[in-house]
Amino acid sequence: MCFGEVRDRASVFLNGQPVGTLLREHHQRAIGLRRAVGELVVLVEDEGRVNYGPRIGEPKGVIGGVTLDGDPLVGWDVLPLDLNAPPSPWHDGVTPLDGAVGGPVLVRAEFTLDEPADLHLDTDGWGRGVVWVNGLCLGRYSSRGPQRTLYAPGPITRAGVNELVIFETDVLTSVTARFAPGPLLGPTE
Repeated sequence: MCFGEVRDRASVFLNGQPVGTLLREHHQRAIGLRRAVGELVVLVEDEGRVNYGPRIGEPKGVIGGVTLDGDPLVGWDVLPLDLNAPPSPWHDGVTPLDGAVGGPVLVRAEFTLDEPADLHLDTDGWGRGVVWVNGLCLGRYSSRGPQRTLYAPGPITRAGVNELVIFETDVLTSVTARFAPGPLLGPTE
């Protein structure tokens, strides 16, 4: 399976099973996939924009199409995710998590506070994704770092039950959410 170009990261799944990931930074454009019957899903992540030079305003996504054994794949459904609010659950019901969880997966949890407080969510053991607390997007995280915490300002938290939503696109090796006593920002130089 060949891609014209990937901007910036594409994870490929066949019938819900991961096939591989292509990274723009590594100039990857092909995944070993032969013809098969089933649903092909490509999850594309825009890792940010360039604000200088010739790449200003460049389009993101799969550029130049996709082929399988030389034949173009057409008829794609494109489903953008608006990260301003947590995505709606993909199915009803609750599945308790135990052990590592492969993405993409949407995880919801609750935590209780005695009073609103500034929090530093520790993302150690998580792969890459996006986090929301009480509906507010805290931002992206990545095991590559450098930072290992996301800041949740006190005004978005509340006394009592608070909601945590995680959209993991890689692997959660730890399904435990922890708060650090302060920011863990990685190397400062």
